[in-house]
Amino acid sequence: MKRILALLCVGILAVMMAVGVTAAAVPGITDNQVVVGAFQDQSGAAAVVGINMRKGMEAYFNWVNAQGGVNGRKIKFIVEDDGFQAARAIAATKKLVEQDKVFALVGTLGTPGVAATIDYIMEKQIPSIYQGSGISALAFPPKKYIFPVQPNFISEGRIVATYVVENLKMKRVAVACEQTDIGTEGLRGVREQLAMYKMEPVEVVNFGAADVDFSSQILKLMRAKPDAVIIYSTLKPAAGFLKQAKVMGLDAQFLTTYVNADPIQMPALAGDACVGLIAPGWVPVLGNDVDSVRYLEIYQATYPKEMPSAFAAAGFIAGEVFCEGLRRGGKNPTREGLIAAMESLRDWDGIMAKGISYTPEFRSGKASMYFMRFAKPKFEEGSVEVMSDWVKLKI
Repeated sequence: MKRILALLCVGILAVMMAVGVTAAAVPGITDNQVVVGAFQDQSGAAAVVGINMRKGMEAYFNWVNAQGGVNGRKIKFIVEDDGFQAARAIAATKKLVEQDKVFALVGTLGTPGVAATIDYIMEKQIPSIYQGSGISALAFPPKKYIFPVQPNFISEGRIVATYVVENLKMKRVAVACEQTDIGTEGLRGVREQLAMYKMEPVEVVNFGAADVDFSSQILKLMRAKPDAVIIYSTLKPAAGFLKQAKVMGLDAQFLTTYVNADPIQMPALAGDACVGLIAPGWVPVLGNDVDSVRYLEIYQATYPKEMPSAFAAAGFIAGEVFCEGLRRGGKNPTREGLIAAMESLRDWDGIMAKGISYTPEFRSGKASMYFMRFAKPKFEEGSVEVMSDWVKLKI
């Protein structure tokens, strides 16, 4: 009897393999579908980012699916609203992995949730491609299952300092920092790069993420007489800082992180105080080139007549990078195969994704940025001017 049962089991397994049922052994993979997911703020403090990032991803995945998917499989994208809260992000990630059985996490958003889920992702060995956060812990040390795309704040701080010294020829550099990871790590990058020129900040001031009065910090900066002030914070305090600095008469060239480079949101919050502000970017500026036209066509096929924000472009890029890894992984995708495929990217360009590279030892994804200047107090044609070509991280 045991022999008969054993033979039956072998026979059933052979039939399953013959009809392709083994795809079910890989979470999130069926014969015609790949399930991916992310937590993204849809209702909290960063909802303007999360909603637009989701739209960019949806537009790209809809376009891919309309072409027949990747290697014959269409993408199903599940979004969980974490409200920009670490505890909710952890719960959302566990749901996606343990209940929804996603193949990979793609486009998770927000430093609180991203930082809180790193250990779980590594424990469960779930590929995580693109995180909407610049924390350096994603890339340093490199982690097998985590593939950041956007520059981390330390690398960005070094690139910004390079631009200030080598392109703007400025010697007296000050830094205004939000008391969060974005400020701490941005300041570290600026300090490290300035040290390579045997320089250091002439002044460093700090403020809270919810602060609305920056008068004491601005007075300190005025006494230091900097040529340039680099603001490392999120959007609202950066805009408030600029407005108050203008009123108080702080005369310096202001720069800020790419987080605040949105040509729609920054002018809306800062008005004419943002005119002259310089910010780096890693998402290409839209123009009349072939890639820009194609991107707009793809986005507006899902969201007709709507102009995509920089956050939507980031989501679009998250979808692009994942789908390229999935394509390279072949017709029988596995998580290990996806990781190997991602590590084969070398200075890869998509439609909006540009210069993406990974190796087992390199997880920074993007290590070059260009610089732009806000030229007008509201979003319209010519409101942002490109100031440089790609500035690479100097090692």
